[in-house]
Amino acid sequence: MGAASFLMAEYLEVPYTTIVIAAIVPALMHYIGVMSIVHFTAKKLNLPTYTKEELPKIVQVWREGWFTIIPLIALLVVLFSGYSPNMAAFVGLILCVIVGFCAFDKPASLIIPLAFLGYIFWKASPYSGEGYSPGMAGVLAGLTILGTLHRNTRQSFGDLFDSFHVGVQYALAVGAASAAVGIVVGVINTTGVGFRLGFMVTGGAADIAASVAPLVEWSNIDAFSQPALQQFISLVLIAMACILMGAGLPTTALYIMLVAVATPALSQLGVPPLATHMFVLYYGVISEITPPVCASAYAAAGIAGSNPFRTGLSAFTLGLGKLMVPMVFVYAPTMLIVLPEYFTLTSFLQVTVTCALGVFAIATAVSGYFLAPLSGAWRALMALGGLFLVAPSLNSDLLALVVMSPALMQQLSRQKRSKAVI
Repeated sequence: MGAASFLMAEYLEVPYTTIVIAAIVPALMHYIGVMSIVHFTAKKLNLPTYTKEELPKIVQVWREGWFTIIPLIALLVVLFSGYSPNMAAFVGLILCVIVGFCAFDKPASLIIPLAFLGYIFWKASPYSGEGYSPGMAGVLAGLTILGTLHRNTRQSFGDLFDSFHVGVQYALAVGAASAAVGIVVGVINTTGVGFRLGFMVTGGAADIAASVAPLVEWSNIDAFSQPALQQFISLVLIAMACILMGAGLPTTALYIMLVAVATPALSQLGVPPLATHMFVLYYGVISEITPPVCASAYAAAGIAGSNPFRTGLSAFTLGLGKLMVPMVFVYAPTMLIVLPEYFTLTSFLQVTVTCALGVFAIATAVSGYFLAPLSGAWRALMALGGLFLVAPSLNSDLLALVVMSPALMQQLSRQKRSKAVI
C-alpha cells in the first residue's frame, strides 16, 4: 500500500493504525494465494529443493545484518505512538544514514548522530511544545547510539550520495504524477463526472440485472435475486473501471484519482467508507499486474529476461487472491476487523477461514496439482468450490464441500496409487 495508506488515513480521518489493522487479513489472503500457487507448481514440476546445508542459517543472517532493523523499529515506534507520518519518515531516514554511514573511524560523520541526539533531547524538553515523551526520547536515543556503535561495514560517501540521488528521482516521479492526477481530480470534482459515473454504473448494472434475473430467479437463491445481481454487477463494473483507469499510474496517484471517481458509485451501494477506499485501492493496484498494461510485470520481465506478456499473465495468475478478496470485504466488512458495527468474532472467523480455504483451493486448480496432478474436470471442480468458499455465506460453504468432494476423493485415490507403485 505504501504512501497510499497514509493518504487513506487522511481521507477517512482515522489513525494510521486503523488502516494497518484493516489491511492485515486481505494481505494475508494474497500471500496465501501466491505461496500456494508457487508451492503446487513446484510440486507439479518436481523442482529440486535446497538441502539442509544450503539453507540460510538464521543466527548467521541475524549476526551479519541485525543493525538494518534499527531504522524500521524507530519508524514504527514513532508512527504507532501517534506522531505524524512525516515525523516517522524523518526519524527513519536519519537513522538509515546513521546506521549505514556514521562510524568512529570517520570522525566527521559523527556530527549527524550528535545533532540528532541534540534534536531528540530538545523535542523532549518543555520548550519544544508538543514534543517527545521521556520514554520516546529514551528509545530513540538508545537506537541512535546503538546504530553508531555497531561494528559492521559502513557505506562510503559516494554510496550515500547515490542513495539520495535515487530517492530524489523517485520523489520527483511520484510528485509529477500526483500533480497531474491532482488536475484530473480537480476537473472530476468540478464537473461532477465522478457522481455521473456512479449513476451510470448503477444504472447500467440495473439494466443488466433486469435482463439476467428472469433467467435465474427460478432457483429461489437470494444471491440470484435482482437487487443482489445489481449490486454484484455494479461491483464488477467498478472493479473493471479501477483496473483500466489505474493502468500505468503509481500507486499513490491512482489511489487519489480512483477515490474521486469510484467512491460515489460505491457509496450509492451502501458500502462502508473504509471498505470503499480499500476496494478501489486493491483493484487499482491490480492494474500493475493486468496485461496488456502491467508496468510491474514488464519490469520483472526485464530483470528475468523473459517474455513480457507471458510474465504479465503469470503475475495476474499469482494475484488471483488479490482479485477476489475485495469482493469479500465489501459483502462481509467483518474481515476488516476495525468496523465494530460489522465485526463479531464468529463472523470474522467464518469469513476469514473459508476465504483462505477458497483461495487455497483455487491455487490448486490454477497450478494443476494438489495431492497428485489435477486435470480437466477435477481442476474445474476445485476452482468452482474455491469460489463458493470465498463467497461469505454459510450456504455457499456447504455447497463448496459438495462440489469439491469428488475432486478430493480423486486426489486421495491417486495419492494412494502413487504410493503403492513406489
